[in-house]
Amino acid sequence: MTTIGKGTPSYTFTRTTGLVRWFREPQDVIESLETDLESTIALVASGGTTFLSPILGRLGGIVCLDGTLRSHLAIVSREFEVPCLVGTDLTQDLTDGTEIVLDIVDGAGVVRAGAEPAESAPAADVSAAWWAYVRRVGDEIAVKDFDVTVSQQALDALIAEELTDDRLDDLVQHMGRAFKPEMTRRSGFTSELFPMLPYMSLSVIEDFHSYAERVAIIDAAMPAEEIGRRLREGPNRVSPLWIWMIGYHYLCGRECLIQMGKLRRDERREEIRTVVDFWRRLTLAHRGDGTLDYKDAGFTNRYLPQDVVDELAGAATLLDPDASKALKRLNATISGYSFLYFCDSRVGICDSGPYPQGSRRTIVRDYLSLGPSAWAYPWAQDLEPPYAGLTLALTFDPASFREFEINDWGTTFTEPDQLLASVTEAAVFGFHADGGRERLSPERWPDVAASITSSHMTLYQRFAAMNREERIFAATRMYTSGLRPFAALAGVTDKVDWDFSPDTLALYPDPFDDDTQAATIFGTALVANDMPGSFSPVR
Repeated sequence: MTTIGKGTPSYTFTRTTGLVRWFREPQDVIESLETDLESTIALVASGGTTFLSPILGRLGGIVCLDGTLRSHLAIVSREFEVPCLVGTDLTQDLTDGTEIVLDIVDGAGVVRAGAEPAESAPAADVSAAWWAYVRRVGDEIAVKDFDVTVSQQALDALIAEELTDDRLDDLVQHMGRAFKPEMTRRSGFTSELFPMLPYMSLSVIEDFHSYAERVAIIDAAMPAEEIGRRLREGPNRVSPLWIWMIGYHYLCGRECLIQMGKLRRDERREEIRTVVDFWRRLTLAHRGDGTLDYKDAGFTNRYLPQDVVDELAGAATLLDPDASKALKRLNATISGYSFLYFCDSRVGICDSGPYPQGSRRTIVRDYLSLGPSAWAYPWAQDLEPPYAGLTLALTFDPASFREFEINDWGTTFTEPDQLLASVTEAAVFGFHADGGRERLSPERWPDVAASITSSHMTLYQRFAAMNREERIFAATRMYTSGLRPFAALAGVTDKVDWDFSPDTLALYPDPFDDDTQAATIFGTALVANDMPGSFSPVR
């Protein structure tokens, strides 16, 4: 049974099963007066107390898309002891007659639909359903409902499975289908400072040349699944985007080499298996719910334990106009600095969530690596920002948005498109190099922004003094250091060769000092091809 919605329970009720019936206007209520409603779960858009009053006490349950615990509907449903969720966020449309379950898990109300699983489904059944999900195509942008219930035992069994040739091909094709539409939906690859297509092409090709050996060393020291489990214990440890990049950038490099005629699709299969399997196990362990990306989880990633999120959100300040302005300025300042630090890429910023906080939601936004760090970037060696990283817990009313998604790059998109304008409570935490953190009061936000601005100018001058080639290889170094945080956690940083491969260096300056050639190779390989996805089969 799949969770398709979350809301705030009006009181602590026991699990309730019933059939959905939409009530949109008074006539719907009147037509139900002579009906047995004990097994009916009413679905209403808002309010509902007066609207449902003739039948409210006879209903089996209520799901309301609006409201809070102080709403009249919540109060009256408690009095009638009718199970009710208010402020409910549904991830799919419900039609009349659909059987759903209302339940409370760790204090949060959930809506589930689909077949009720056995108390503990056999691992073999979960495996078959999971691989069927991987093979499913999805809609026009490759969104497909994740309809597999994965217990911890089943997840451990999935992680331990052998990645056979057939499964490897299935997984690569799933990744290609997920990636291609996201490439077409994202912004153009342009920058006044960094030649983006040359460095992106060189970096993903370098990943293909180097990752199999690097991954093998890290995996031998600490299995990918153990790394994933450790990194989900708290914020500001590593971005889920860096995990995502391990598999996707590697396969992008492979596809560019195939496009250039330097690699056949059936070559180096064991190396591909090594990297993709490392990514698979790391991703499954880190996300913890059986999904592989934000998209298949309904454009969400709730990898942080709820108690951690509750602690972060519980430290939030109610924003008055001055605090709201300071928060926006701090966020903009760090964002600009992070984009520069990571050579005009977004990989130092990542949102996770949205996490339920009663009828409200919280986004946890990490700004990682503001100074010297495990990435060992030469341009950051002596930077002295006030903190090694910053985390923002941003709480808002989901009813503020008609559309809400966090994509696989960890970037939140909303409609209306100003997330911070709807944030009413926020907490900001500064992280030190030793992992310790402190909460920063709103009075300190302007000072932190000013200090970051000082580091920003130092960094800007360093990049501005570089010539074109130096900027290309600085940015290439930025992306190809992606495994360093994982190597650091495994304690093998000094055992990995971090130098560029001679095979990659041989591609510069021809063709990758030329923006047009780089764009043609990259774009043709990953987007303008005749495949259903971005990545070629491995056989």
